[in-house]
Amino acid sequence: MDDNAMLIVFAVTIFVVSMIAARLPFLFKKGKKIKLHMLITFSTGIMLGVLFVMLLPEALERAMDNGGSAENAAYMIFAGFLLLFIMDFLVKKYFGKDEYEGCDACEHDITSMSAFIGLSIHSFFDGLALAAAFIAGDDVGLMVLIALCLHKAVVVFSLASTMLMSHHRKKTWTYLTVFSLISPLAAMISYYALDTGGLETAGLALCFSVGIFAFVTMCDMLPEAFHHKEKDLRQMGIFLVGIAVVVIVEIVSASLMGGVEI
Repeated sequence: MDDNAMLIVFAVTIFVVSMIAARLPFLFKKGKKIKLHMLITFSTGIMLGVLFVMLLPEALERAMDNGGSAENAAYMIFAGFLLLFIMDFLVKKYFGKDEYEGCDACEHDITSMSAFIGLSIHSFFDGLALAAAFIAGDDVGLMVLIALCLHKAVVVFSLASTMLMSHHRKKTWTYLTVFSLISPLAAMISYYALDTGGLETAGLALCFSVGIFAFVTMCDMLPEAFHHKEKDLRQMGIFLVGIAVVVIVEIVSASLMGGVEI
């Protein structure tokens, strides 16, 4: 199999894995609010784990490796966080306090679309990583493919759960399909146009997306998951399981990648 065909197989594999993971939250019936809320709690644990275990370390590493400084990386993370904070403030002001507080759909819509934007930026870098690994060799590319599939399955499942809170199932599926296409397309395009000299700003751009992701996770999803007055130990357990899943996936992914620099 030539390189072009192999790359297409890799790209299609990531897309299929993403779509399967995206489909799982749809198995929960629409009327089962308790189950859906527990699913959101689980997804929040996943999102928090992804933020601190996967995204933040990767963003800082890329920023430092490509000539950036810790100070600039911190500024970009803060800029992403601040941008989402301002957007959230303006939407609340636009709808009006009373109207907005009674509009769960509005709050969920901000959360889901912010998550979609932040994760889409990260997905682009996933595709770039796959292309770089593929260039390094088929064996390396295969290991990174497996690692990225594990990573993508966790992230897409969480995103799908979040978006179901604010969008119709058909509309959610459309967004998830677009999201699932980002990494494969980025891998195929960057494979032919990859230029390491142009990656100096890549780490800082990823830091910006981390700031967006941080606001979504800590200011939207965490309050949403634990807003009930009566605290449930099962809920906390599900939340911690979500974090544990990310830690396990990251450990397995790191072992599969074998310390390969991409």
